[in-house]
Amino acid sequence: MKKVSFLFLALAVIMAACTSKTEKKEFALTGKLPSSEYDGKQVYLQIIDENTGDFVSVDTATIANSTFAFGGLALDTPAIRFISMDALRYPAVFVLESDSIEMSFDTVYAATIKGSELNDKYQAFADKRNSIYQGMVALDKEEKAAKEAKKLTPELEAILESRYDSIYSEANKATFDFTKSNLSNVVGQYVLMDRGVSFSAEQLKELLPALDAKLKTNAKIQKIEKRLEALEATEVGKQFVDIKGTTPTGETIALSDYAGKGKYVLIDFWASWCPPCRKEMPIVVEAYNKYKSKGFEIVGVSLDNDKAAWEKGIKDLKITWPQMSDLKGWKTDLGAAYAVNSIPHTVLLDKDGKIIEKNLRGDQLLKKLAELLK
Repeated sequence: MKKVSFLFLALAVIMAACTSKTEKKEFALTGKLPSSEYDGKQVYLQIIDENTGDFVSVDTATIANSTFAFGGLALDTPAIRFISMDALRYPAVFVLESDSIEMSFDTVYAATIKGSELNDKYQAFADKRNSIYQGMVALDKEEKAAKEAKKLTPELEAILESRYDSIYSEANKATFDFTKSNLSNVVGQYVLMDRGVSFSAEQLKELLPALDAKLKTNAKIQKIEKRLEALEATEVGKQFVDIKGTTPTGETIALSDYAGKGKYVLIDFWASWCPPCRKEMPIVVEAYNKYKSKGFEIVGVSLDNDKAAWEKGIKDLKITWPQMSDLKGWKTDLGAAYAVNSIPHTVLLDKDGKIIEKNLRGDQLLKKLAELLK
């Protein structure tokens, strides 16, 4: 009787092993490009390194007849993967699952993905977001046309900027809502990692506690957590956070050399390569020249990474106030301390070094300074 039991157990184990092997599912991804001009070029299947946040290629395919294909064993759980090639401005995102996945490129900038529930869900979100962003494209065209016709008045510019801000808020809300409702799956988690730097402190405080604890070691999540800390540390009403940088002449200066010493101080985050910064700078120059003798100072913080370009920008834009940089571009620690994710970005400090306003620009800046420095 015991022998029969042992034999039955052995057969059960063998059958389970066989069943396990047959249950191993595969994925198949096929891609279609808009023309044959890409034939012979390489396409890369990539992952993101969780420790560094860098893209890492794990497989390669060659384009033939405007198509490419990847295949293999699917993972136990769905995972975010990327398709990259030299012609693509940004890697195309998809969810690797045990399904047949189709990726078609209308242009080398836009991919449409279908073939599984999660891919369809992400595509629906991407379509909605892109539809919203088309409003920004239309505004850019309207501004360009008005400028070429010499009809871009300050009033029209203010209207366009207000509409732009409204569209941005709509896109941000759509992204937040999608992330919040999908935080338990890889699609929502990816969107948080990819777009989390655009969320407010209130939004992040709602999302991060609900995140799977296993993701807390992810480099991108840790970066977002640090951003939340910086947002909270630099809220209106808080004391300034000190930062140190190097001047164009090589000296080290600190924000504390100027802030909290009896003057209103504007921290101006900018870069020589930033068109909106260059457009805004004449107003900042006007403000400085008008109020520098009345208890007003500016400390410029550049997100340049090329010293020569930074120095040329200072000269061309007639900047005469103190400047600092670490020449790290968007990787700057100076900007990170104030959770800067777009420029131009300003922070206004009162005479005691307390933050009283953020992101004052144009006429709003001049109006506020006129109010403070009568």
